[in-house]
Amino acid sequence: MEQYLAGLDDLLTKLASAQDSETLRNATSTLNTQYYTTENCVPALVEIIGRSAHFQVRQLAAVELRKRINKWWPEIQESNRTSIRSQLLQFVLNEEKELVRHMIARVISSVARLDVPEESWPELLTFLNQACASANAGHREVGTYILFTLFEVIADFFMNNMGPLYELFNKTLVDPESLKVRVTTVLILGKLAEFIDMEDKENIKSFRDMIPAMVNVLEECLKNDDEESAGEIFEVFDTLLMLDTPLLSNHLVDLIRFFLSIGANQEVNESVRVMALSFLMWAAVYKQNKIRSLKLVGFLIEGLMPIGAEEDPEDVDEDSPSRLAYKVLNALATNMPPQQVFPVIMPIVINYLQNQDPAFRKAGMMAFAVIVEGCAEFMSPKLEELLPLVCTGLGDPEIVVRRAACMALGCLAEELQTEISKHHRELLPLVFNLMNDTNPEVTKHACNALDAILEGLGQEVVQYLPMLMEKLLVLLDNVTQTETKATVIAAIGSAAHAAGSDFDPYFAQVMPRIRVLMNMKENPDQLLLRGVATDTAGTIAQAVGAEKFHHCTQDLMHLAIEQLQLDSNRLRECSYAFFSILARVFGEDFAPYLPTVMPPILASCKAEEKEDGILQGEIDLTTGSMDGEDDDDDLAAFGFNSALADEKEFAADALGELFENTRSHFLPYVEASVQELSQLSYHLFDGVRKSVTGSLFAFLRTFYTISNPGEWTPGLPLKYTVHENVQNMISVVMPAILTMWKDEDDRTVVVQICQELVQVLKLMGPVVVAENMEEIARNLLEIFEKRSVCQQAYDDEDFVDEDEEAESESLLIGSAADLVAALCGAIGESFSSYFDVFLPLVSKYYKKTKTASERSMAVGTLGECISGVKSAVTPHTQRLLQLFTKATSDDDQTVKSNAAYALGVLTLYSQLDLSSQYPTILTALYPLFHDQPLPNTTDNAAGAVARMILAHPNAVPLDQVLPTFTTALPLKIDFEENEPVFACLFNLFQSNNAWVLSHTAQFLQVFTHVLSDEEQLKESTRAHLIELIRAINAQSPNLNIPSSELARFL
Repeated sequence: MEQYLAGLDDLLTKLASAQDSETLRNATSTLNTQYYTTENCVPALVEIIGRSAHFQVRQLAAVELRKRINKWWPEIQESNRTSIRSQLLQFVLNEEKELVRHMIARVISSVARLDVPEESWPELLTFLNQACASANAGHREVGTYILFTLFEVIADFFMNNMGPLYELFNKTLVDPESLKVRVTTVLILGKLAEFIDMEDKENIKSFRDMIPAMVNVLEECLKNDDEESAGEIFEVFDTLLMLDTPLLSNHLVDLIRFFLSIGANQEVNESVRVMALSFLMWAAVYKQNKIRSLKLVGFLIEGLMPIGAEEDPEDVDEDSPSRLAYKVLNALATNMPPQQVFPVIMPIVINYLQNQDPAFRKAGMMAFAVIVEGCAEFMSPKLEELLPLVCTGLGDPEIVVRRAACMALGCLAEELQTEISKHHRELLPLVFNLMNDTNPEVTKHACNALDAILEGLGQEVVQYLPMLMEKLLVLLDNVTQTETKATVIAAIGSAAHAAGSDFDPYFAQVMPRIRVLMNMKENPDQLLLRGVATDTAGTIAQAVGAEKFHHCTQDLMHLAIEQLQLDSNRLRECSYAFFSILARVFGEDFAPYLPTVMPPILASCKAEEKEDGILQGEIDLTTGSMDGEDDDDDLAAFGFNSALADEKEFAADALGELFENTRSHFLPYVEASVQELSQLSYHLFDGVRKSVTGSLFAFLRTFYTISNPGEWTPGLPLKYTVHENVQNMISVVMPAILTMWKDEDDRTVVVQICQELVQVLKLMGPVVVAENMEEIARNLLEIFEKRSVCQQAYDDEDFVDEDEEAESESLLIGSAADLVAALCGAIGESFSSYFDVFLPLVSKYYKKTKTASERSMAVGTLGECISGVKSAVTPHTQRLLQLFTKATSDDDQTVKSNAAYALGVLTLYSQLDLSSQYPTILTALYPLFHDQPLPNTTDNAAGAVARMILAHPNAVPLDQVLPTFTTALPLKIDFEENEPVFACLFNLFQSNNAWVLSHTAQFLQVFTHVLSDEEQLKESTRAHLIELIRAINAQSPNLNIPSSELARFL
C-alpha cells in the first residue's frame, strides 16, 4: 500500500505542477489505468489530503476523491469507512487553505449523499452542531459550509425536521465575528427555499422571518466591498423571486425600495448596481401581481428614469445601470397593464425631452422606445400626439438623442406597422437625412428604423424608390461598419418587399452585390453579412417573382446549400428560410431541390443540443468532463443551446413551407418530417414549439387541399367525409397539438394554436375537431377563467383588478374568442350548449373599463358567434340586444362597426320577434350612415338594415329608411355585407316596392359599380343580379340599359 500511496502522491504532484500538456496527458493516463481502477484509491487519496505538504496536491486529491466516491464507496469495508469519515471531519477542521477546506467539504457531502439516507453516519450531524456552535470562528465557517454542500445534494433529508435548523440559522445569520458564516447561511437558505412546499405554511413563515437578516448580510457585503459574496446573495434573491412558493411577499416593498436604492446609487460599483436592477427586472416578471396590488409601478418608474440618464458604455453588449434601467422599464411595460405604465411614464418622458441636458433627452427617448412593446395598442389612438416627440428627437443636435429617437421610431414601426406607415411623408425625409449622419451608430439605427417603416409601407414606397435605392446602394458600397452594412442589406430587402414588382428596375443593380456578399466566408463579420444577404435574396425573389428571379436561382441555391457546411447555426437558419421562400415563389417547380435540402433540414431537427457551462462543476482533469455526480441524462435534460434552438425553429418551419408549396412531390418526406415535428413539440424553446405548431397545421391543410375536397357542411355529428389520408393526418396532428396546449406555459404559443385552429376550421370544417371537441372547449374555458398554464402568474396569491390586463393577456383572450367564433361557424346550432357557457365570458369584455381593442373583440366575437349558431342565440336575445345597441354609440370606431354587424345578425337569426324593438335599433344605427371615418362602419350598418328588412319587412318604415340606406351604396370596403344588401334589394324589387322602383336609375349605377369588380359579389349573387338587370330592361326600356355599361350583361 505504501508503494501505491507514494506512486499516487508522485503523480498528483506532477499533475498539480505540470506546465505542459504532455506531462498532463501521461500522468492522467497512468492514474486512470493503474490507480483509479480499485477501491484502494479512496483511502489513499484521503491519506494524501491529510499528509501532503503542498496545498495544490491536497486540493487536487480532494477533487479526485470526490469523483471516485460514487463508484468505490460501497466497495469499502465498513470499518475502513468509519475511519475515513472520522479523518475527513478532522482534516476539514484543521485545513488552513479555504479552497482545500471547501473541496474536502464537498467530499463529505458526496459521502453523506450515500450514507445519510441509510442512517450510516449519525456522527455527522453531531459534528455539524458542534462546529456551527463552536467558539472558534474558523470551525463555524467549516460547519456552515458543509451544511451548504449538504443542502446541495440531500436537502430533502432535512425538510421534515427544520425547527432546530431555523434556530441555528437565526444565530449564524448574525454571527458576531465571521461575515463568511453569515454569507454561507444566506446561500444555505437559497438552497433550502427550493424545497419548501407552497402549502407548508410553517416553513414559509419561518423563512420569511429571516429575510430582514439576509438583507442585512447583503448590506454588510456592500459596505466591505465584498462584491463576490454580494453577487452570490443577489443570486439567492433572484432565485427566491422565481420560486412558486411565496417567500418574499411580506417583504417585497422593502426589498424593491432597497434594491432600487442600490441601483440608483452612483457611488456603488457598477456591477453591483446592475445586479440590484436585475432583481427589479425579474420582480416585474415573477411578482407582477404583487407589484400591481402594492401600487409600486409608479414608484419604480420614477426611481428608474434618472438612472437611464447616466452614460452608456461604448460596447453595445456591455450591461450598465442605464441599460438595466431600460430593461426594467421594458419588463414593467410588457408584464403590467398599459394603463398602469403609460400614463405614469409619459409626463416624465415629456419633461426629460425638454431638458437642456442631452443625457436626459436620451433617457426620455429610450424610455419611450422600451415601453412601446407592451403599450403599443394603448399608444395607438394617441399616435398623432406622440409622433412629434420622436420627430423632434430625430432632429436633435446631440448624437445620443438622435440614436435613441431612431430606436424609438423603429420600435413604433415594428409594433404599429400600419399606423406608422400612414405617416411616411413626414418620417421618411427625416430618416433619409439621418442616413447621411457622420456617426455610424446613428446611421445604423436610422437604417433599422427605415427597415421597420418599409415593412409596412406597401405600394407607397414606389414614390421614394429612386432616392431610397440610391442612398442604400451608396451606403452598401462605402460603409465599413459591419452592423451598419448588415442593416443596409436588410433595408434593401424591405424596400423590395414593399415595392413588389416595382423593384424590377433595381434588380440588375442589386443582385450582383448580393451574390458577392453570399460568397463571403473568411471571418465572423463576413458570415454575418452572408446571412443577411441570403435573407434579402429571398425577399427580392418574392418581390420580383419566379420569371424575373429564375436565372439567379441555380447559382444562389448552390451558395445557400454550400453555407450549410460552414459550421454556422445562423447561416443554416438563413438557408432554410431561403429554401422556404423559393418554394413559395416557384411552387412545385422547387421540387427537384427536395432531395438535396431535406436531409440537412431533418438533420437540424434531430441535432443534439449541448451547451457548455450550463451547470457549474469542476473539470475532471482525468477525463476532461464535469464532475461525475450527475448522470449524463441529467445534464442532457438541462442541455439547451440557443443558437441550435433557433436553427431548429427555422428547420421545423421549413418543413411546413416545403410541403405546402411542393405538394405531392413532398410525400416521400412526410413520415420522417411528422416524426421530427412530434419530437420537437416538447422542445424547451417557445420559438421551436411555434414552428412545430405552424408546420403540423400546414401538413393538415396541404393533405386536405391535395385531396380535391368538396364543400364541407357545418354541424356535429359530421355530415360529410374527407379522404382517408386527411383523416389519418388529423389523428396524428390533433393529439400532438392538444398535448402541447395542455402543458404550454408560453402565451404566444397558445395564441398561435388558437389562430391555426381558426384557419383549419374555416378551410376544413368541423372534421378537424370532431373527436376532440370536449378537450378544446375545456382548454378555452380555462383561458377565459384564467386557469390555463400560460396564465399562471408566479404570485397568484395576490388579487389584482381584472379590468386592467397586460397586452399579451388581451391578445390571448382575443385569440381564444376568435376560436370560439370559428367553432360556432363550423359546428353551427349544435354548438349551442357550449355557446351558452362562452357567451357571458366573452360579454364581460364589453364594459367601459376595458380597452377599445378588448371591447371591439367582445362585440365582434359575439356577432361572429351568432352568424354561426343562428337560431341558438334566441335565449340570449334581450341581453345581447341591449349590449349591441349600447355599443353603437361607443367612442371607438371599430366597436361601432362590429356592433352594427352584430345587431344585423341578431335580428336575422333570433327566433324572438324583435319588430317592436326596430325603432330603437334603427335610431341606434342612423348616425352610423353619416360621416364615419371608418368605411366598414357604414357598410356594416347597411348590412344590418338589410337583415332587419329581410327578417321583418313590415316592421321597417321603408319610405323613411330606404333613402338613408341607399346613401351607403355601393359598399366601400366590407364586400361580405353585399350578400344581405343584395338579398334585401332582390326582395324589394320582387315585391315592387314603390320607392325602389322610382329610384331604379340610381340603383343601376350601384349595379354597374359592383359588377365591374369580380371581388364584390359571390357567384350566385352576381348571377341573380344579372337576371334582375335583364328583367328591369324588359320592364323599363325607357331606362336605356342597352346603351349603358350594363349592356354586356343583357
